[in-house]
Amino acid sequence: MNLEAHPALHYAVVLLFYNVGMAMNVLSAAHLSINSQNNAVKTLKSYFSLRWPPLVVRWTVCTFVFLIGWENPTLNLERFMPTFTIHMGVAGFLGFASDEFTSKVLAVLGFQKELPAVPDDRQGPGS
Repeated sequence: MNLEAHPALHYAVVLLFYNVGMAMNVLSAAHLSINSQNNAVKTLKSYFSLRWPPLVVRWTVCTFVFLIGWENPTLNLERFMPTFTIHMGVAGFLGFASDEFTSKVLAVLGFQKELPAVPDDRQGPGS
């Protein structure tokens, strides 16, 4: 089946690759956080249970930006991507990089990227 002949399926696959890129970015940030000595988050479950609200917001905003830019006739991104395979690769890369780009824009606007370190309640006060 030629995905180029099916615009809706083509766009769904491109959006899938964008979301895979976003997932890789989120998982790499979670991995770094879990292995950091600066907080008490030691599992993926605890990381996502503490940070799911900002992650959902950031993922949604990044997806909106992708949807605005990908098919924007003013940008005409198609001239840089002659094949469907390149579409998938670029979408995945944009998915991975879009959160970093969003972080830079938010930093310029004065918003903090990372949440403060989570204290370890197991040690008790004053330890």
